[in-house]
Amino acid sequence: MTFTNLRGEVREREPLAGHTSFRIGGPADALVLPADRRDLIALLLQVRQQGLPFVILGGGTNMLVRDGGYRGVVISLKRMAAVTTVREYRSVGGTFAVVLAEAGAALAGLLRYTVERGWSGLEFAAGIPGTVGGAVCMNAGTAQGEIGDVIDTVTLLSPRGELIVHHQDELGFGYRTTNIPPGHVVLDAKLILRHGEREQIQARVKELIAQRRERQPWGLASAGSVFKNPFDESAGKLIETAGLKGASVGRAQVSEKHANFIVNLGGAAAADVLKLMEIVQERVLEMHKVRLEPEIKIIGEDA
Repeated sequence: MTFTNLRGEVREREPLAGHTSFRIGGPADALVLPADRRDLIALLLQVRQQGLPFVILGGGTNMLVRDGGYRGVVISLKRMAAVTTVREYRSVGGTFAVVLAEAGAALAGLLRYTVERGWSGLEFAAGIPGTVGGAVCMNAGTAQGEIGDVIDTVTLLSPRGELIVHHQDELGFGYRTTNIPPGHVVLDAKLILRHGEREQIQARVKELIAQRRERQPWGLASAGSVFKNPFDESAGKLIETAGLKGASVGRAQVSEKHANFIVNLGGAAAADVLKLMEIVQERVLEMHKVRLEPEIKIIGEDA
């Protein structure tokens, strides 16, 4: 597997456990970290010319990599993480800013950037891990809001190497879904945020982070919410009432704090997590007649 004229880094047989929040995963044939957008475009052209499977890795926070690793190219956008203010303008309702964030920018860093400048609208993202690209792809959010609520445009790279700009209403944002065409890669997103009182925004962010720390298993490796909430029900509540809080397989455990989290107690294998997910789905289906759908992305092959 050879790539030419790349300014980024190529790591062969790179274990992916160190690149996911689950701290689980076998090696990728190659992990590539493009230096910038131009580097990414050149890489994807070569990957497609060689007919290689590939997957985009954002923050690795919503992903489970199987123990056998990934046969293909894992592309990390970690170095494509710039955040800038494109423009500010006045309109009905106040003063607004258009903020451009590259796909590899961490949501936490983007939130910090906006809070420091007194831009409101992203407070819901307080405590949400991951990157802008991943957030756009799954319309990341909470009960307080979703990334799709503040999107202006998203720039995509098509399989043919074309740059395509989609407006918010063209992307079909729904509950943990976005209608991004197959094979397209998110390069950046423009967000529209409103000017507010910085102290009030900071206080709201601190409040939301405190709530998440109280309700979720902070400090333990996990991939966030494992299952989507079905309709208007809480997946966590369904799992809890099925008596599965604390249930474990190997070193993987249904969190005792929030039942829709599976945590790695240290040394868990992907096979442990997958078996535990299967147990949860079967028990919830048996008790509540609801089939839970995974929210996390599962890639790779078994050992």
